[in-house]
Amino acid sequence: MLKRQQAILYLLTQVGRPLSPTIFVKLVFLLRQETCMEKEASFYDFVPYKYGPFSFTLYWELRSLRKNGYVTPEEEQIALCEHSLHLAEDETKGVPLPVQSAVAEILNRYGQLNQDTLVRTVYTRYPWFAHNSELPERRLAPIQRTRKAPVAVYTSGYEGKSVDAFLNDILKRGIELVLDVRANPVSRKYGFSGSRLREFCKKLGLQYHHVPSLGIPSASRIGLNSFASYQRLLNQYEQTMLSERVTAVEAVGRLMRCQPSVLVCVEKDVCCCHRSRLAKAVAQTTGLEVVHL
Repeated sequence: MLKRQQAILYLLTQVGRPLSPTIFVKLVFLLRQETCMEKEASFYDFVPYKYGPFSFTLYWELRSLRKNGYVTPEEEQIALCEHSLHLAEDETKGVPLPVQSAVAEILNRYGQLNQDTLVRTVYTRYPWFAHNSELPERRLAPIQRTRKAPVAVYTSGYEGKSVDAFLNDILKRGIELVLDVRANPVSRKYGFSGSRLREFCKKLGLQYHHVPSLGIPSASRIGLNSFASYQRLLNQYEQTMLSERVTAVEAVGRLMRCQPSVLVCVEKDVCCCHRSRLAKAVAQTTGLEVVHL
């Protein structure tokens, strides 16, 4: 079991009552924002959604905990299963003391608040995460919106990020269109398969467009094991592949001129990703600045 899953099980063992999904998510969000978990890179990240801060990853793993019998199956509440409570307690015995202290801190501060008061508190303290909310409490808090980004050839790699952190960053920067330039948009990392990423973008008001013709086929990536090998592949991509796909490059350029858009691929290091060469080609056709996020 992942350490972050152990942390939320520990939270449920300590809270001592069933929680509404809204209260549960807000408490985990506050763990992330206001305790030592803020510096824990592997803990849950959040996006602004229908009821304020939300984590697609958290909900995905909550379904796993339900499937494995730790959490009750009812969607309208979140609580530990009585018949497997001893299993949850066993799993949480190894929760580090700083995490235990963080949970105690959040429950002491917010654990007794009713849902309306907790939501209002979170919205007031973290207005960015309230701006997409459909709850009436949204109107009682200041709304923080991001200005639409100026058009440019933006690029970003999701390596090392959760899908929630990645999409939250895109939203904060005022990007409107995600251009997935992977040849084959599959991923073992949750949320980054093409179909799932499209779904999440739609839920958050982002557009998604897959441009497989501008990716590099998986077969061409075999044997990449050094910076030099990456550069040889990228040189080939720029000199051969892109020269044969002028129409697709121009089509992407037209999209990027119309609205703030980002070329998305895997690699964190843009120097080892084909999006760097693609961005250069798009900039040449549009006159736009290249900005690597």
